[in-house]
Amino acid sequence: MLRHNVPVRRDLDQIAANNGFDFHIIDNEIYWDESRAYRFTLRQIEEQIEKPTAELHQMCLEVVDRAVKDEEILTQLAIPPLYWDVIAESWRARDPSLYGRMDFAWCGNAPVKLLEYNA
Repeated sequence: MLRHNVPVRRDLDQIAANNGFDFHIIDNEIYWDESRAYRFTLRQIEEQIEKPTAELHQMCLEVVDRAVKDEEILTQLAIPPLYWDVIAESWRARDPSLYGRMDFAWCGNAPVKLLEYNA
């Protein structure tokens, strides 16, 4: 993985505002940072990012399968009881997922580590 510095769009604040992205700066710190980009090798992508991502996604699906049968797990995951039945029904119906975002830590020479999965 190689880091490259890149110029930030001069009108980024206006672009963000026009698109309703009003938190690109939080507490005077840049949240959406366009000043750098990263270049990966195909091997890094396939072996250290894609493969562990697929494995982690599968592990998360296994947790969901257990959670819909165990209220203690749902409680540990801080899912409000109001949603338990809807989640279980959706899971049993095999409804397609709409969106998921995994946040990773990665040192560049080993598989990624999952920090959070918003799905």
